Amino acid sequence: MNTPQAIPVHRPEHPRPARCDVRILACLALVALLCGCTDGATRIAYDIEAGVGAFRRSNAATYTIRHAPERIPDGCGEAYTVQFSANSSLLIWCKRSGDGQVTASHATTYHLRFVKVPRTFKLDKAAGEATLIDLAKKDGDIIVTGVR
Repeated sequence: MNTPQAIPVHRPEHPRPARCDVRILACLALVALLCGCTDGATRIAYDIEAGVGAFRRSNAATYTIRHAPERIPDGCGEAYTVQFSANSSLLIWCKRSGDGQVTASHATTYHLRFVKVPRTFKLDKAAGEATLIDLAKKDGDIIVTGVR
């Protein structure tokens, strides 16, 4: 009785990534996750989300959210225009301070999960100037009553 012999199989070498490469990729993925890379409009919506949570927990009838713009990432480093459209988008146009040329724009509707916007508010802001969003409670809803 013959026992079968193992036949050597030729397999091409597949280079494995260096341990350092795997660590670098893992670090980059973590940084991307932690930085919460969002645009300026979405960051305003996140501030609204947090502010509405605090407002709902309070006994106050009115509340003001202060949003300070951030230049990085994807924000406005110079002058900007912000618009809360009635029952629609929140928009930001980043502008060059000298000539007012639009250099970027961002939009979101995420804020509508938390507030009702009964009318359009649009205003121009200087570089770094905060946007104040006035809210009121009405029949269980949170209403945007002013943006300044």
